[in-house]
Amino acid sequence: MITALSDKLQAYLLPVANKIAKNRYLQAMKDAFLISVPFTMFGSLVLALANIPYMEKLMGADAVAAFQSAIGPIQNVTFNLIAVMVVLGIGYSLGKHYELNEIYTAICSLAGFLIVTPIVELADGGNGFALNDLGTMSIFTGIIIAILCTEIYRLIVKKNMVIHMPDSVPPMVADSFLSVIPVAVVLLVCFAIQFLFAKTSFGTLNGFVYKMIQVPISKIGTSFPATMLAGALCNLFWFFGLHGNSIVYNSVLSPIFKAMSLENLAAFQAHQAIPHIITEEFAWYFGGFNGSFIAYPILICIFLFFRNKKEWKNLGEVALIPGIFSIYEPIVFGFPLMLNPMLLIPMLLTPAVSCAIGYIFMYTGICPPCTGVSVPWTTPMILSGIITTNSLMGGVVQLITIVALTALWYVFLKMLYKQDEKAVVK
Repeated sequence: MITALSDKLQAYLLPVANKIAKNRYLQAMKDAFLISVPFTMFGSLVLALANIPYMEKLMGADAVAAFQSAIGPIQNVTFNLIAVMVVLGIGYSLGKHYELNEIYTAICSLAGFLIVTPIVELADGGNGFALNDLGTMSIFTGIIIAILCTEIYRLIVKKNMVIHMPDSVPPMVADSFLSVIPVAVVLLVCFAIQFLFAKTSFGTLNGFVYKMIQVPISKIGTSFPATMLAGALCNLFWFFGLHGNSIVYNSVLSPIFKAMSLENLAAFQAHQAIPHIITEEFAWYFGGFNGSFIAYPILICIFLFFRNKKEWKNLGEVALIPGIFSIYEPIVFGFPLMLNPMLLIPMLLTPAVSCAIGYIFMYTGICPPCTGVSVPWTTPMILSGIITTNSLMGGVVQLITIVALTALWYVFLKMLYKQDEKAVVK
């Protein structure tokens, strides 16, 4: 019965997974956010250093305040320009997918995005862009415009509505002339969009997208039930040997969770109340999306309760170091978790349990929410909880979660152990 259910799930899920993995827009979005990771990671580490608990007692409040003020340019570049990075990344990735000149599609997307972004009057009488319009609030607008600009550029090139130069002309010069008409059409379309929205109550495209699309999607996508469901779906894909994180999180959920993280980060920087519980850091370090809440419990069970099972112990020795750093493919494919019907239930329950524990502790105020400070996904548990919440309680909550999940996995591993022992006796 379990095998039949597994076969049916595989038959329905594999085609869906393949379509998601091959979708050019989702792939471009994933590439764009991966491009932004080094910048946001560096900014997060600097910000974490500037907000180490009790640092005022060691250095003095004035010294800490001076350091926090000094790192302002780093924060502005790494956090407040996230939409610009996303636009450039999507334009580049899509251009490469279509075998166009990716530099032109990237810059063209950025130019189109800046055209639809309002210019504000500065205090000194000049004009410029507000950082808020280039950061978190504009991520969805940036995604839409980057895709639109690249598709228009591709259409013009595909229709051969371009200026061709003789073969004797250097490639760089030829590419410049080839892009004249596509760039002109893209910028005119973006200007028309800006002009039309200026006549509406929203004022700008970004105002419309933020109020009508980004906010509703964020509320739905980062709700407690949706996060648990996404975690279960992620592990379900892993059950079939597919990279669930790439399919479910990186391609679909990353923009939503990243926006919430950046809003938390802005509040943390301003020493205001943290607005969101469920963010990218919550999903990775408390919701179980990075696999540690499967690797840690299984490894603990192996070394504490099933050391006499030689093949499990040998696997545990191989998987121990990678598992500590959230690399749990050796367990997925070596244990194996993949296509093992008896272990499907704990795989699906793990994100529900971890998400529930983290959410309850943060909702009740026992543990502060994640600040938006990002750490490498390979950061070991406990340490990642402390850094991402700027509190020792973050590590305590992760420890409680690991203990609870170890109990859950022990029940099913014990069943599997007995089943294997019976098979050996027969």
